[in-house]
Amino acid sequence: MTRTGYYLESLVPSWLMHDGGYRAALTQHLRDRLQLQGYEIVAPIRIRPAQGDVPPPVGMLMLRAETEVEEFDVEIDDESDTEERHG
Repeated sequence: MTRTGYYLESLVPSWLMHDGGYRAALTQHLRDRLQLQGYEIVAPIRIRPAQGDVPPPVGMLMLRAETEVEEFDVEIDDESDTEERHG
């Protein structure tokens, strides 16, 4: 199994950084999105300001919700290998 980091960024007015309702909604959105895709979340979801190459407009803030998920590693045999073994 492999651990992979996933994140979601949201450009918001800076006062939303401290709004508990918005933070809860952003967390739930990321959780629902990953579970819908079949991933198992294995780390807490953290929300923090994102540092990008371009600063956000005045009064705005880029928030990043991030977590880690566990993925199953699946090996698929090539059909030609299977035929050679059974043929």
